Amino acid sequence: MSDYDRAHRLTIVYLWAISGPRSGWMRYALGGWSLAGITTFQSGTPFTVGNGFDRNNDTLSEDRPDIANPHAPLNTRAITSARCSTGYQNADTLACVSPSDVRWVEGIGFPNASTVGRNTLHTGGTNNFDLNLTKSIPVGAKRRLELRWEALNAFNHPQFIQVPQMNVLATPAGQFLNRDFTNSGIRTMWVQAKVVF
Repeated sequence: MSDYDRAHRLTIVYLWAISGPRSGWMRYALGGWSLAGITTFQSGTPFTVGNGFDRNNDTLSEDRPDIANPHAPLNTRAITSARCSTGYQNADTLACVSPSDVRWVEGIGFPNASTVGRNTLHTGGTNNFDLNLTKSIPVGAKRRLELRWEALNAFNHPQFIQVPQMNVLATPAGQFLNRDFTNSGIRTMWVQAKVVF
């Protein structure tokens, strides 16, 4: 699967000029409103879990780890350790573990049937609303005051689109495949005013 693969993407662009009175004093309060936005829904980004070192001595660092127990929690891992009788140590707790206790183990030697494939995991998808609310107030015959409120990610949905740290050997404790250590795309808002003449 390509690094650029996105199985699904939907983008909607819209503008609603809200009708209001065209004359009388009510036009100042109820007229001149518009709502615009861009809404995007998209599948997550594919990524590959990394082994952390050149396991097959080909001088390339793109090697992948082995899957030990596919039913273990996704963020569990073990690295090789001579001090443990099992040969493996949990990289997050430093406890000796059996490979069957964790999902990923540091691979050694050439890739085999247990070696994870390329781009087998996906980040979270996109669920984003960028909105713009504008109020136009006539000032005299040829001028107007425009007040604008804009918000990126207006509903503050978490956007876990960044690849989390995914290196079995080198990721710091507690951060392996942990999306909480990525930028989840918080809401950003601003207000502006301008005079058009």
